[in-house]
Amino acid sequence: MRWSSEGFVLSLKPHNEKSYILEVLTREHGKHKGLIRGVHSKNLRSIIEPGNEITAHWSGRLETHLGNYSIEGIKSWSSLILAEKEKLCALTSACSLITNTLAEKQPNENIYSGLKSLIQILTSGRNDWIKDYIIWELNLLTEIGYGLDLSKCAVTSEKDNLVFVSPSTGSAVTEIGAGDYKSKLLKLPSFLIDHKIIYSKEDILDGLNLSEFFLKKWFFLPNNLHFPESRNRLKDMFII
Repeated sequence: MRWSSEGFVLSLKPHNEKSYILEVLTREHGKHKGLIRGVHSKNLRSIIEPGNEITAHWSGRLETHLGNYSIEGIKSWSSLILAEKEKLCALTSACSLITNTLAEKQPNENIYSGLKSLIQILTSGRNDWIKDYIIWELNLLTEIGYGLDLSKCAVTSEKDNLVFVSPSTGSAVTEIGAGDYKSKLLKLPSFLIDHKIIYSKEDILDGLNLSEFFLKKWFFLPNNLHFPESRNRLKDMFII
């Protein structure tokens, strides 16, 4: 059995002395693994960095087998941000989150196109990229079945003045609706309601804490998974 598909490198892990397991997010075949050899060659090594766009050629006796990869580079996105450690960390974090949360061999056009859009933003030179990264994480939560409801207050049904999120339900709450429970609620950065609004460093940290909380609560902890170290490093870079 053989197929070819465009995709993005997610991860590369040793398998034995001569081969590695390459994990790729493809448009047609979803998240898919395969063995790859010759990764220490100069040309191939530069291609198989997380976030790089490739054409993957997979072959195996059966679809259920691990199979083998050969790849061709389309665009080495990671090389465009090698000198920008925050962006590079965000790219690695995004790939790690997909590796952990997405089921094998199940195509998801929204996740695929979302990752591609995020990569284009990270490499575009924009200064507000971290805002889009946080929005991407919340969209990923939605795609895996755990979306937040930030449309109205869970207590008053008001659609304005949303400033908190309930840690139990993932629903937005207003200042009035919070009442005496403000200290137990998560902060909702205003840029998640109005994407054009000016944000502060505190807003960014609040946004990273918000998505991290629900990723851990609803996915990583129930599945006994470790939260990606690259994501931890990314948040550390924005701690005030």
